[in-house]
Amino acid sequence: MNVTRGLFRLWLVATAIWLALVAWMAWANMSDTVRGRYQFTVEMREGVSNPFDTENISKPFLEVFRKPSEGKHPPRFDRVEYRYQDGFDASVKSGHMALVEFPDDTFLYVNTAFDKAEQDLVARNFWGQRWQRRLDALGGQAGLLWLALVPPLLLLAIWFAGRWIVSGFRRAA
Repeated sequence: MNVTRGLFRLWLVATAIWLALVAWMAWANMSDTVRGRYQFTVEMREGVSNPFDTENISKPFLEVFRKPSEGKHPPRFDRVEYRYQDGFDASVKSGHMALVEFPDDTFLYVNTAFDKAEQDLVARNFWGQRWQRRLDALGGQAGLLWLALVPPLLLLAIWFAGRWIVSGFRRAA
């Protein structure tokens, strides 16, 4: 019976199970990070320094902010924190915002001041950025990489050290 070969195979199987468990944890954590509600970040028009000034508050929305198709920068979407969701949901009920649902359990608040074509453009851009959001969330999983690698390597190092120590007690042939 070859104990060394058996222990090494046991280590291989345990490491594979360990890595699968950590990968599952990373995927679940990443999915939880990505899921949620987002808003389209609108760009101000030139000459508008503060959209909340008294002179700008009374203006129509599209006189203060650009349409998505007129934007100078790539579209940006910010996550809506939980504490602000009630306000956004109230805007949906009042008709100032629309809530678009996506297959990956994300939701997007879109301003209804934009016409349907502009709202569709915003939704397409949001859906097109889904993989980048996932990659960004995966980048936050560096701690799990340490958790995936250190225990199996430490166990392997202990095993090699144990073999080395036991081989020192054997008699020379």
